Amino acid sequence: MKLATLDRKNGTHMKNTLFSSENKDLGLFFTLDVDTELSKILRKAFELYRRYPRIERLITRDLDAYGIEKKKERLLDAAWVKQQTLSLGLNYSESPENPAKIDLALGRKRMEPLVAYILLLLEGDFQSLTDKQATERILDSKTLEFFFQFYGLGAIPARSTRHENVRKISQTTQDYILKQQLFMVRDDFLDNFEYLTVDSTAVKANSVWPTDSGLLNDILHRTYHLSQQLHERFGIPNFLQWYMPMWLKKMNQLNFQINVTSGKGARRKRKKLYDKLYTVAEKAIFHMKRELDKHRAQKDELNILPGKLSQLNILWDFIEDYVSDAEQVISYSKERILEEKVIKNEDKVISLSDGSAAFITKGDRETVVGYRPQLGRSQNGFVTALIVPEGNAADSPQLLPLVKRTIKNTGVIPSCVSADDGYSSNQGVRTVKAEGVNWVSINGAKGKKLTSDIDWISEELTEARRMRSAVESLMFVLKHVLGFGKLRRRNIESVRLEMLQKVIVHNFRQMIIVEERNEKRQRQERAKVFQAS
Repeated sequence: MKLATLDRKNGTHMKNTLFSSENKDLGLFFTLDVDTELSKILRKAFELYRRYPRIERLITRDLDAYGIEKKKERLLDAAWVKQQTLSLGLNYSESPENPAKIDLALGRKRMEPLVAYILLLLEGDFQSLTDKQATERILDSKTLEFFFQFYGLGAIPARSTRHENVRKISQTTQDYILKQQLFMVRDDFLDNFEYLTVDSTAVKANSVWPTDSGLLNDILHRTYHLSQQLHERFGIPNFLQWYMPMWLKKMNQLNFQINVTSGKGARRKRKKLYDKLYTVAEKAIFHMKRELDKHRAQKDELNILPGKLSQLNILWDFIEDYVSDAEQVISYSKERILEEKVIKNEDKVISLSDGSAAFITKGDRETVVGYRPQLGRSQNGFVTALIVPEGNAADSPQLLPLVKRTIKNTGVIPSCVSADDGYSSNQGVRTVKAEGVNWVSINGAKGKKLTSDIDWISEELTEARRMRSAVESLMFVLKHVLGFGKLRRRNIESVRLEMLQKVIVHNFRQMIIVEERNEKRQRQERAKVFQAS
C-alpha cells in the first residue's frame, strides 16, 4: 500500500495544499485501498470540515482559550516561585493577572484543530478516548494511522492530551458542527427536512440506583477518603482519624444488613437497623464538621503554588458539600423510614457522582436514574435537534423548542410534525403551526381530541401516524450502537456534550447509508434503462 510508506515531508506538503481551492479531491486519501466504516466517517467528517472553515476557527478559539487558561496557571505559579526566591532575578514579560495579554505564539505546542475535531468524533463513536478498549482501538487502527500520516498531523496524541483538549471544545462549537452537518445534508439532497418526528427517551446516568443507607455510607466514605489526602497533596495535616475507620466499618455492616433484610417483619427490622445507622452516621458527621473548623485556618493561611491552592479549594469544597449532603440524607431518611412520610424527589439526594441526574419515568417502562433527552428525527433518519432538559421534564412543553431548534439547525420549516400523545396540548399545536408548519400529527386518543375529524383522516396525517414508529428505530440505533442509553459523563453540561457527540456521529453514519442507498437506486434505474434499450 503506497500510503503506508509516505514520509512526514510528503504528508506535510499535503496538509499545506489540502485546503486550497484547487484541491477538489476530498476522497483522495480514501481511494488508496482504505474502505472501512471508520474511513467513510472520516471522509464525510473531513468534507464537512473543509466545506465550512468556521469549524476550524471555532475549534482554534476553544483550544486557544484552554491554552491561555493553562499558561496563566503556569505564569501564576512562576510568579509565586519568583516571589519566594527573589535571588533568581527572572524577567517576566507577560502579566499573569491579565490573560488577554498572554502570547501563545511561544511556549508549548498546541493541538491542531483538525486533530481535535477528529478526536471529538472518535469519542462519540468509541464512547471514550481514554478507557482501555477505546485506547486499543485508536492505537491499533490503521485507518487512523494513515489519516494522521497523510495529512501531516504527526502521531496520535497521548491519552491525557486527547482527553484534555477534546473536553475543551465548547457546546457552541459542537452545536455549530451539527448545524453545518445538517446544512450539508440538505445541500447534497440527502433529506429535504419536510417531515419531522419528535420523541423523548430515558437514558441512565453514570450512577448507581440510590438507597438512603447506600448514599449515606458512600458519602461518608468519600468524605473520609478526601480528608486523608491533605498532607500528601498539600502539606497540611490530615483530618484526625479518631473513630472514623470503626464507624465506617459499622456503617458498611448496617448497610449490608438493611439491603438483605426481607420476609416477614422486614420493615420493622429495617427501621431498627436504620436507627442504628443514623446514630453512627451522626457521630461521623459531627467529627468531620469539627475537623473542618479546626483545619480551616491552616488552609486559609497556606502559602503554596496558586495551582495547588486551586486544587485544595476544590477538594475542600467537596468535603463541605459531602458533609452537607449527609445531613440532608439523614433528615429526609428519618421522615421516610421512621415516620413513613412520602418525600418528593426534588428533596432527595439522587446521586453523589451526578448531581444533575433525576428519576426518569417514561410510560410503563422501568424508572431510571438519569436524563430525558428530546430528539427530532427527519424522514431519512437524521437527528435534527437535541434538547436535554433538567430533571424529568414533561414532553408537551418541549414540542415547540424542538421544532424551533430543527428550523434553526436545518434552515427549513417542516411541512409536517409528528409526535406521540405525550406532546399533546392545544397551545403546543397552535404555537407550532404559528411557526409555519402545515400539519401537526399527535398520536393517540389525546391527539385525536385536538384534531378535527377531517384532518385526522387526511392523507397527510394518516401517513404521519404510519411513519411515526420510525423514531423508535433511531432510539434503538443511538442506544445500542453509540451507547446513548448509558452515559459516561456526569452533570448536565457534560452530559449534553456527550449526547451531542453521539448525535453528530450518527448523522455522519446516516449520510453514508443514504448516499449508498441512493447510489444503489441509481444503478438499478440505469440497469433498467439499459435493459429497455
